[in-house]
Amino acid sequence: MKTYFVPYGFYGLSLFYRTDLIKEAGFSKPPATWAELVEQASAIHDPAKRRYGYAFRGGANSNSNATAAIEAYLADQVDPANGFKLKDGRTIFAAPEAEAAMENYLKLFKQASPKSSVAWGYPEMVEAFSNGSTAFLLQDPEVIATVSESKSISKDQWGTAPLVAGPGGKTVQPLATAGWGVAKGSKHKAEAVKLVEFLSQGEASTTFTKKNSLVPILKSATSDPFYKTGPWSSYVTMTEQPDKYLVVTQPRGVTWWAEWQQKADADVQKLILGKTTPKKLVAGWDAYWTEKWQQEQ
Repeated sequence: MKTYFVPYGFYGLSLFYRTDLIKEAGFSKPPATWAELVEQASAIHDPAKRRYGYAFRGGANSNSNATAAIEAYLADQVDPANGFKLKDGRTIFAAPEAEAAMENYLKLFKQASPKSSVAWGYPEMVEAFSNGSTAFLLQDPEVIATVSESKSISKDQWGTAPLVAGPGGKTVQPLATAGWGVAKGSKHKAEAVKLVEFLSQGEASTTFTKKNSLVPILKSATSDPFYKTGPWSSYVTMTEQPDKYLVVTQPRGVTWWAEWQQKADADVQKLILGKTTPKKLVAGWDAYWTEKWQQEQ
């Protein structure tokens, strides 16, 4: 049975960055590519001063940022309907660019991240940026609200930039969403539909996305000063350039997704601890997904 809903907002990655720290390091603008991110984060990184380049995700859900890097390196080759497949049917992990992406990603940990980030998940990453100790963070838009409340960094010390791209100048955005729906067993379906209609239009919709720090569902929101300026403007930029910021659907609905996350997180830990190599990691991921999809046929 299929489930239908109306999205109430979107989650998508952008790069949170310290405007003051990149300027001090001699850079005029935030990084636009994964390679530039390593360069700038490494230049800023100074553990002796307790100043770190990047808030690395080495713990829970570390696989998500790793696959984001791989998809960026393969942008034009990725199947939009399945973000883990190439257009030729192979897994994204089978391409040589996947290994190159992981080699660069490993540099980001070794050269620009605090050693403790080997165990960092969402809370630790966000806290490290919010308290002013790291210069870069890759995260979803709800973090805008969190950082805005920080007492450690002022609003003129940080901003967001579009999701960093691969060598080809493009990147892949695996958008996630949630939304409004009407339960099949509802005794008030007509009223519920009216409520969903109200919440999905005009001021009600944008008020909800603003208060919940989400990317809005309405195209008209791109002309709203709230989204056109400040940390939200990077999301408008990505929305207005769909040929550069490609949207794909990841296969999160497969029955083995939770199993995959556990395996992939463990593999990322092995990589950053020196217990495996980028080549072995992507080969293992390729074999895993190839086998799973073959079993489905």
